[in-house]
Amino acid sequence: MRRLSRALQLLALLATVLVAAPATRAQTVIEKLVSPGPLASAHAKFESNCKSCHAAFDKSSQNRMCNDCHKPVAADVAQHRGFHGKNPKVAGVECRTCHTEHKGRAAKLVVFDPKSFNHDQTEYPLRGAHLKVACATCHAPGARFRAAPVACVGCHTKNDVHKGSLGPKCADCHTEASWKETRFDHGRTAFPLLGAHAKATCQSCHKTQDFKATPSTCISCHAKDDAHKGGLGPQCGTCHTAVAWKPAHFDHGRTGFPLVGAHARADCSDCHANGRYHDAKPGCGSCHTKDDVHLGKYGPNCAECHNSRDWKVSKFDHGRTGWALTGGHARLTCNACHAPSPSPARVKPPGTECLTCHAKDDKHKGLNGPKCESCHSTTSWKNATFDHGKTRFPLTGAHGRIECKACHVEPADKVKLDIGCGSCHARDDKHAGQLGAACGTCHNTTVWGQPIRFDHDQTAFPLLGKHAAVKCADCHASPKFKDAKIACVSCHAKVDPHKGAYRLGCEGCHNPANWKAVSFDHAKTRFPLDGRHGTVPCADCHRPGRGRVSTGCSSCHAGDDVHNGAFGPGCEQCHTTETWRGARVSR
Repeated sequence: MRRLSRALQLLALLATVLVAAPATRAQTVIEKLVSPGPLASAHAKFESNCKSCHAAFDKSSQNRMCNDCHKPVAADVAQHRGFHGKNPKVAGVECRTCHTEHKGRAAKLVVFDPKSFNHDQTEYPLRGAHLKVACATCHAPGARFRAAPVACVGCHTKNDVHKGSLGPKCADCHTEASWKETRFDHGRTAFPLLGAHAKATCQSCHKTQDFKATPSTCISCHAKDDAHKGGLGPQCGTCHTAVAWKPAHFDHGRTGFPLVGAHARADCSDCHANGRYHDAKPGCGSCHTKDDVHLGKYGPNCAECHNSRDWKVSKFDHGRTGWALTGGHARLTCNACHAPSPSPARVKPPGTECLTCHAKDDKHKGLNGPKCESCHSTTSWKNATFDHGKTRFPLTGAHGRIECKACHVEPADKVKLDIGCGSCHARDDKHAGQLGAACGTCHNTTVWGQPIRFDHDQTAFPLLGKHAAVKCADCHASPKFKDAKIACVSCHAKVDPHKGAYRLGCEGCHNPANWKAVSFDHAKTRFPLDGRHGTVPCADCHRPGRGRVSTGCSSCHAGDDVHNGAFGPGCEQCHTTETWRGARVSR
């Protein structure tokens, strides 16, 4: 026993010396004896220095030391990007779980099945034709997988007939389904394709692949079609359309002088002499001076009384002045309101306020303001009515039977009443103001009490399933409705067999249609149930008082581990959820 004790002390001393030795020292005999085996070729240069990858007596630092060398991978994990950052099986797992070492120079540190690899867990999901491309097409042999290009030009430079003139964003026009299948929305340019332009081929306008240099003026393509030889300028679209070059039409309405009535039947030459379209004057007097029997005393605006249908049919449309003649006003003579003014004999415009003419008819002596039309109409001055529907507060239901003075205790044009329900019904509010001032949400103007309409879907607790049949009083003990609690346990605590053990809340498994119809999608958790796990009763893993269940295999299968933990907790590397037996081993 004494010799054994001295031997152990000597080994401990040697271990201490090895730990304190410089990092550049050669591998000792002891290290060679305890080494599990030769390193893979990628790590061979570190074989003479164990401290490059291992910290003595500190297994917890293993991942950190791996990340110190593999910084891009560490960054992916930290930022949740790339394969190591997006794959849910990587988070919290030791590097050695997938990347084993000391298996010899020829051992592969990265082992995966390309056929089953999920590219969606990378920064470049495969879609369309990319799904059929072999891995080696983008991932060069010997190069890191992350070094593969993700920009279109990384692989399709030789397919770019534009020679880079349109930039690197090939996906703006090309699709993943096929390189030759292109899509381009010409409407996003300054020249949307309309009419016959939409049927033209790209090469009709774009003679070369330099699309940005293509002119957009009509004349650039249609110079040979211009029968005017440029005499009317380059704006061909004034008369021609994209539907068809012929026949040409001219929209005179765009000139400020639309042709209506008899003007539409006139020849162009009647107004445009010698084809000089820009010299024509739009005023009536330019053509109708000889027809003016008033000799200009009413000014040049003949259209105030005459119309374009027939010069002799004279009628003045008073509605065009902003003061339409209706009711009794339509029967008045012009002189009743318009007194002739000195030369030139023009019509003098009177005031447009009612009191201009009806001051003597105003029995209110101006107390109700100048807007007589609020109660009086042009049909008859005496039959006065007031349409409360034109105000901010139409009178409906019981409000229509209330006398004016019940609300208006002072002149309406001086005192503006508050139209909120609470201004009159505060004493009727049994909710003590808890539901705000918008009483009309539930009550109506017909009767303050029943029937009450209320849409519970507008609250934080819509009534679904059996909740829709529950009486209001079952949840609301008083008219202070917001005092009712919305948590399931506030009503269903007595039917909860779990006694609050699960923190998901009742709604995590139960639904309002049927309390006993329990449903829970385990796939939304960190541990989807596949294989034999799908047939295991919930209580086998979730026991009251146990707290959060670990997702590690050893939490349930520690007794099945014939390796006694020698291969770590990553049982899924060899075993499957279909059966614990028949393990697969990568050689």
